[in-house]
Amino acid sequence: MADLTKVLAPSGFSVDFDQFPDQVPFYSIKPPEFKPLVAGGKEAIGSMKGGKAVRQINSAGFESLVTFEVVTISSPSPTSASVLMWKWFIDCLPPSDGGKGKWKQSKKTCTIIAYDHDDEPIQTWNLEEVWPSKYSLAELSVESKDYLKETWTLVCELSRRE
Repeated sequence: MADLTKVLAPSGFSVDFDQFPDQVPFYSIKPPEFKPLVAGGKEAIGSMKGGKAVRQINSAGFESLVTFEVVTISSPSPTSASVLMWKWFIDCLPPSDGGKGKWKQSKKTCTIIAYDHDDEPIQTWNLEEVWPSKYSLAELSVESKDYLKETWTLVCELSRRE
């Protein structure tokens, strides 16, 4: 189980996709959010002495599809995260949108690890059936002194958090 009482290092994370080379650097990540599926809670199902209402919340697990975002720095290097993500994105796009239409065959597994200040892992997400669903580029400006960032939204169909 994760020890979430430890402080995360500001840059302590790794993102590993199967079929990507080892040690591909990503600029940042917004980890997946696991949203519970619940029913009830709003409607009173009973009343008791003093006019107190009884409510029931039923949990049905978590949403089956989760999304998360990774950010890359735009780069033409063939081994950069930018190029690898772009090729994967094109593989998943339907031909009608200029892609190769290999969405089902192109799904990957992904492991995200968050580290503390001592570089010890404190949180791990194991994600399966992952595919990129959206790409966006930071604002282009002649005055910008920032890196050109690319944001990739990924869909995960199966997930576990440890």
